[in-house]
Amino acid sequence: MAIFAAANYEGAIVVWFALAVLVVPPLVLLAVDVLAQAIVPRFQHTVHYALVFVGLWAVVSVIARSVSFGPWVVDAAFTAVIAAGLLTAFLRLSVIQSWIALLSPLALVVALVFGLSAMSVISPPEAEVLEIKTPTSPEVTGPGTPKDDVSVLWIVLDEAPLFSLLNSQGEVNAQRFPGFAELAATSTWYRNVLATSQTTTDAVPAMLTGKLPKSGVGPVLANHPKNLFTLMNGHLSMDAHEVVTALCPKKVCSKVSVTGGEHIANPSGMASDSTSTTLPQADIVTTKARTPFSSFMKDAFVVVGHKVLPQGLREKLPAIDEGWGGFGNADNIEEREEEPVDTTVPAGPTTTLPLTEETKQNADNTTVTEWEDGGPQTQIPVVEGAISRAARADRPTLHFAHALIPHRPWVLAPDMRASVQLPADKRSIQVLDGRRDRLQIHLSQYAATDVIISNMMSTMKKSANWNRTMIIVTADHGITFQQGEKHRETVNVKSPGTLEDLYRVPLFIKYPDQNSAAVSDCTASPVDLLATVSAATGIDAGWTTDGANLRTACPQRSERTIIWPDGSHKMSTSFSDVVKRVKYYDAWIDADGNVDDIYRTGLSGSLVGTPVPVSAETESGIRWSLKEANLYQTAGTGRFAPVVTRSRGTLSASRTFSKNEEALLVLDGVVFGVVSELAGLKKGTSTEFTSIPMSRLHTPGTHTIELWVADWSNPAAPVLKRVAK
Repeated sequence: MAIFAAANYEGAIVVWFALAVLVVPPLVLLAVDVLAQAIVPRFQHTVHYALVFVGLWAVVSVIARSVSFGPWVVDAAFTAVIAAGLLTAFLRLSVIQSWIALLSPLALVVALVFGLSAMSVISPPEAEVLEIKTPTSPEVTGPGTPKDDVSVLWIVLDEAPLFSLLNSQGEVNAQRFPGFAELAATSTWYRNVLATSQTTTDAVPAMLTGKLPKSGVGPVLANHPKNLFTLMNGHLSMDAHEVVTALCPKKVCSKVSVTGGEHIANPSGMASDSTSTTLPQADIVTTKARTPFSSFMKDAFVVVGHKVLPQGLREKLPAIDEGWGGFGNADNIEEREEEPVDTTVPAGPTTTLPLTEETKQNADNTTVTEWEDGGPQTQIPVVEGAISRAARADRPTLHFAHALIPHRPWVLAPDMRASVQLPADKRSIQVLDGRRDRLQIHLSQYAATDVIISNMMSTMKKSANWNRTMIIVTADHGITFQQGEKHRETVNVKSPGTLEDLYRVPLFIKYPDQNSAAVSDCTASPVDLLATVSAATGIDAGWTTDGANLRTACPQRSERTIIWPDGSHKMSTSFSDVVKRVKYYDAWIDADGNVDDIYRTGLSGSLVGTPVPVSAETESGIRWSLKEANLYQTAGTGRFAPVVTRSRGTLSASRTFSKNEEALLVLDGVVFGVVSELAGLKKGTSTEFTSIPMSRLHTPGTHTIELWVADWSNPAAPVLKRVAK
């Protein structure tokens, strides 16, 4: 049910989709059969048998989809021969014809089963918005914040592993991620937490319900009626933004009802004669936009292709395991100019919460739909809107935002500029340079995510709500970049390091009135979060959860169960195993370095960001071309302005290059990126290359791009040559 929840499909449209899938294909086949009989009667039997063959071929292809003999043509021929044999049996054996006739009601059975399984989205339960018991914030009568005055700001990141944030000593790398480091300095870092699933649709409901997840349970309210939102309904004002799940009742979370203003968000910045009058309540519609039916059907056809086509052709289709719809939007974009999007919120003594909401409304309305096409740029305003409201609110409120950042597609530079979405990197998972490139752009986008966290800290610290707000920053799951392993589409328990990458996530909790750092090695779990929030707000769940209140309890779980769609495993590792993963990737990218060091990889990494010699020898043994060359002349300034974050091109060698030779992309005389694909390139061969450049060097204006070759045969004195034009 996850794809329906993500598309915001409920009620009749789900039924229409089922009817379209079940009724349209047989009607099309029937129409072809009837037309053939009417137009060319003598071919009616031939056409009919051809249609039967097509149906049998599709069935055989689904059954034998895991069998491959190499080229897709061979696989297709193999299934076609089997289908032809079945057709022959169908024509010659009446028992086969009778058997198929008896199966004809199967479509109705499938429709019934689908209807029963999809009832949670066809007829979702409803919940009324309950009146807030505490209309405004009570006065503090003693030391500390009263529980009934506590607000919660809960941010869930996506595809955000813990190892990426750490240095080789197991600390948050403050040089690369100053925002997360500042958060750690004023919160409790649960560094031994273990995610429950590498699948968002299982992991997020586990957080929100406090229950260990089971695979295959749709992330909708009907399946999880006892959750964070139903618990807080009537106790706290609601400011909830789900992107993939649909656990909050629509009537409860379709609007944000908050009061407050700048006098709360920035009390020290208000003029001495300014008023602190409470603003009238603002109702802001935040219902997610529904994915267009045509786009949804397009996604359905892509899924069918993955089920029916042979392996060789499936590999040419857009991936369906990296999202919940919009398959192929990123893969199909070669060049797309994007205008900078201004998402800043005007500040000043006269700014009110309703004006802030007006600025944020469009972003909040279209989370999934825009992410499918627009990527992480669509997610950032959702998080920032929740932060802004948390700083301004004058009553206890639940501010919850799950955002698909730093989730793929990786397009953000650390300075928050954005590249166009280029076609996906199709190199084999066995290619080390390909995995390293992906880790680089992942870290770049993680650094951009850090900007949001840094801004959150400065925004909340100057707010009058700082002490009374409980802040939670965590992630649903991580991602692995280990050579030979998929990012997270499959789980390999025989590769234990990848489990650390996938299931070790950040968890920082700033409790009310907390202003100093604490570190916990308790065997925490995301299912502990509901109990912890319940205790902090003094709102009793009234039902049993699988978690504990982390502020007063230190769970000692000897092993924790992790799940994925087709399996489970028990893990008993500790934080030290995460540090081992940091050191594993440190061999690729300096874990102790700053943001610039993300781009300093390979033999020539130390040269990135440095000028090349004014005069140098010429290298004539290589020819090259640069893809998307026009993008290098369109850099902008400001948030989401154009920038290049991934360089692509082709190399053709007229001599054999040694393993000690690498190519360098040079932008206006400064090394911009490393091209490791040149190392070992044979005479007479060509290869495509990908380089992750130091994007901060890409400034507005006209630029000259050159290719140089660095020969490291003598590491103490590398020889640099300019490639002939």
